[in-house]
Amino acid sequence: MMAIYIAGGVSGAHCNPMISIVLSVFRGFPARKVIIYICAQILGAICAVWIAYGIYKDAIMNYDPGKTSTPTGTGTAFFTLPQPFATPATAFMTDFTSAAIMCGTVLAMGDDTNSPPGAGMHAFIIGLVGFAMASTLGYNTGPQTNPAKDLATRFVPNVVGYGSNMWEQGWWAEAWTAAVVGGLVGCLIYDVAIFEGPESPVNYPMLKRKKARQGTKAKWHLTGMFGSDKKKRAKADLEAGHIGIMERAEERRLDGHGEK
Repeated sequence: MMAIYIAGGVSGAHCNPMISIVLSVFRGFPARKVIIYICAQILGAICAVWIAYGIYKDAIMNYDPGKTSTPTGTGTAFFTLPQPFATPATAFMTDFTSAAIMCGTVLAMGDDTNSPPGAGMHAFIIGLVGFAMASTLGYNTGPQTNPAKDLATRFVPNVVGYGSNMWEQGWWAEAWTAAVVGGLVGCLIYDVAIFEGPESPVNYPMLKRKKARQGTKAKWHLTGMFGSDKKKRAKADLEAGHIGIMERAEERRLDGHGEK
């Protein structure tokens, strides 16, 4: 919540690779920026964990000088691990569900045709949603719906002496997969069931989709994927379409001058 209030007007304050990825797929966020955002999110999370460790180092050494990752140790204050009784399927579905709900809620709050919150309330509600996810779906795994935070909370403790058991069983990779796939599915469900705007690929107008396919097919003809005769016909089709567009533009221009 604080991050959104501080940096939301500059970058959108995604703070989470899952959010950057789903916004790129479903809301037109530039794909070229996703990698940059993810790197910034991971770097920011690592810096935050270093600061937290520096502040609480004396307390950690007093309570847990061996820096253990047992249920009574201090390691799990940084990183999350599934409960011993939770099967991999249960752990995966827990984080999958959390991510789906979180991302679906993010899209809903940005949907002007739905019931978006008032000005300045988005960050507060996101904070409440995060609290609700941790309260209701946090017992099995955490939950872990922020892959950048998950990676940072394993990297720093590994460096400062907690060992490498936080990497065991590949849970960190499963957490990334559950968060990203769950977020994509949650957004897909929202767009299929509720969202009506053209920003989503789910609602992309059929006519534009058809024209895009035709243009792609013609380009493949011209790049030598088919015979020379077909390439000539494809080139003629492209030229005819271009002439038609120019003629329609000229007609609209003349109509506009007539109205004036």
